[in-house]
Amino acid sequence: MQPRISHQPSDRDKAPWKAVALLALFAIWLFSGVLGRGPWKPDEPIYLGVLFSMVSGDAWWNPQIAGVLLDGELPFLHWLNAAIAYIPSLVFPLHEAARVSSVLWAMLALVSVALACRRWSGGHISYLAAIVLIGCIGIYDRVHTYAPDVAVFAAVALALYGTATLADSAKQATVALVCAIVLGFVSRSVLGFLVVGLPVLLLAFAPVYSMYRVALIRSFVLGSVVCALLLFAFAVRAPLAWTAWLESGAGLFFEDRDRFTPTYYLVTLLWFAWPLWPIAAWLVSLRIRGFAGGWQRGEFMAPVVFLGVGLAVVMLLAEPRTVYCLFFVPPLAVLAAFGVDTIRRTWYAMIDWFGILVLGIATIGLVLVSTGVYFGWPMSVSTWIWRFIPQFDASHVPWLGYVAALVGFLICVALIQPAHQHSRRALINWAGCVTFAWVVAQALLTPPADHVTSYRGAFAALDKAWPKDGCVNSVEFSTSQAASLHYFYRRITDPVDELAEVQCNYVLVQRWRNSPAAPPGDQFTLRAKAARAGDSSESYELYERTSAGSAAKATP
Repeated sequence: MQPRISHQPSDRDKAPWKAVALLALFAIWLFSGVLGRGPWKPDEPIYLGVLFSMVSGDAWWNPQIAGVLLDGELPFLHWLNAAIAYIPSLVFPLHEAARVSSVLWAMLALVSVALACRRWSGGHISYLAAIVLIGCIGIYDRVHTYAPDVAVFAAVALALYGTATLADSAKQATVALVCAIVLGFVSRSVLGFLVVGLPVLLLAFAPVYSMYRVALIRSFVLGSVVCALLLFAFAVRAPLAWTAWLESGAGLFFEDRDRFTPTYYLVTLLWFAWPLWPIAAWLVSLRIRGFAGGWQRGEFMAPVVFLGVGLAVVMLLAEPRTVYCLFFVPPLAVLAAFGVDTIRRTWYAMIDWFGILVLGIATIGLVLVSTGVYFGWPMSVSTWIWRFIPQFDASHVPWLGYVAALVGFLICVALIQPAHQHSRRALINWAGCVTFAWVVAQALLTPPADHVTSYRGAFAALDKAWPKDGCVNSVEFSTSQAASLHYFYRRITDPVDELAEVQCNYVLVQRWRNSPAAPPGDQFTLRAKAARAGDSSESYELYERTSAGSAAKATP
């Protein structure tokens, strides 16, 4: 029997209080998790270090961290983010103000996906696409960090909106597509350009978009010209950074391909894109069989091309990284939005009850973990959790966080309680439950998580023992840690490859499971040793050269 295909009920003519409730859900999702924590490894300290080097110095054309040029990074997106973060930085620390830029890029993605589906569906689908998007499990912690990948996430969504606008206004579509291509490029160099621009070019040769071929090719050419002009300015103003950018692969990854597995992203998306991918896969199976207009329709062809090309580009030309799954979420969200009204009753009932029960139980577990941390109850939970957060100061109980969790619980109950069983309602309930769990985790468990994840406490001991004058070499000191040390304590090291190359009287060694070996005891004396709380495998050791070592080094 043919499945029931319907886009009813429509997104139009919603009660005002429902619109306000949905806007409140989007606002909570966007702004929760932005404040109250430090930059966490591995990526956020790196890009924060680039931004900090710009706003605190003159490195606007040379992306660098603690005085060292960062290979493969373009400065243009950080210019935009610096402008966005300027006003928030007057009130909040830079690392929290910088995340406001990610909030705006995520907001752009939400609006773009919603408007794209509204254009393609004739108004029947708009908010539903945004609801499906914020229900995606994998994007919560990654969208709420300061990273260029969030801007690529927005660029892909904006490009989908541009393709949806072609039938109504070719000029408006061209502007959106050019902006999307340029945004992808300034965010992730050539990788971002290919993820956004290549699907636009290929869509020009798809049967559905053949009548818009001129507009699509024009958008691709104009976007490429703008990117080329930016590269030309970069090469003229910062020749050393330009050379380093080219030598690093121009944002692409070609080395160590034995680490690549074709199924990496497909397996990762099973949890990262839940519950988008099952609904999207169901819609693809329907359209291939000819239902709902078949596969030769714009709302199907565009997201499929963006998804397929994005997967191929990232699999072939990028290092396997989970954060790149952000690039695939907007097209999956569009496909899932058009598939929600077609899924079977048992499917959306499973999503509904799974979200309410499992996520509700998980949220209760988060509350119990927090009570174990701050109040020592239940005893078994407290004993277990304190193994992971040694030396944590639990004297400051987050009473405001508990109030926020209670308010979130009441809102979640008010959202779910009057719900009638429907596929759209199941996705709204899911998004509400996931957001509630995220809010509770951020409100109650951010301080202990920050205690074991941030490097600020570990580097405090190094800062106290830091020499008042003279240089400090560093060995095996990673870029992320160098950025954190510079950001929090304004300390800069001169990196060398091995201990034999040390020229300064002080050397900072980052050791992982006692590797590399400590400097010779007859030449160096341990001045300070630090490590993150609960991390016995990694340590940071500051050594001072002894006078005997200096004499031995001076002897030919």
